[in-house]
Amino acid sequence: MINLQPRKTTVFISGSSRLKKLNNEMKKCLDTIMQRDVHVIVGDCFGIDHLAQKYLKQHGFSDVTVYCSTEKPRKCEYPSVKSMWAESQGKTGEDFYQVKDKAMCNECDEAIAFWNGYSYGVKCNIDRVRAMNKPMTVIIEEQPMPEGYGAEYAK
Repeated sequence: MINLQPRKTTVFISGSSRLKKLNNEMKKCLDTIMQRDVHVIVGDCFGIDHLAQKYLKQHGFSDVTVYCSTEKPRKCEYPSVKSMWAESQGKTGEDFYQVKDKAMCNECDEAIAFWNGYSYGVKCNIDRVRAMNKPMTVIIEEQPMPEGYGAEYAK
């Protein structure tokens, strides 16, 4: 039997691990997502990944899949998990986590980034999604770059 139902739009939420709270603009963005009939994909990191998961769950939004590069997610509020463990093998550091990020960029139809202005992983996601000509919303919550973080990770 052929499924004639249209596929839901998939929205990737990306964000800086160093951001510790959702500002009003971020909450408004998540509220707008919840009003749409979409599927959300998000990572398993602390910071925005986990804050977004908690916010969506607290507001009764359930159509979320959490991606992780490990066997089991680090931070997870939802039962639907996609592990990229096998694909991440042999990678280290940022390259290890970029496996799941690349998968989410490929999977999404559109993306949202809550960025602190210097997070390398989020910047890669922004660039990747834009290079795919997919809609990308970026909300910046400026933070001073930590000492020793490295200029290569700046805007």
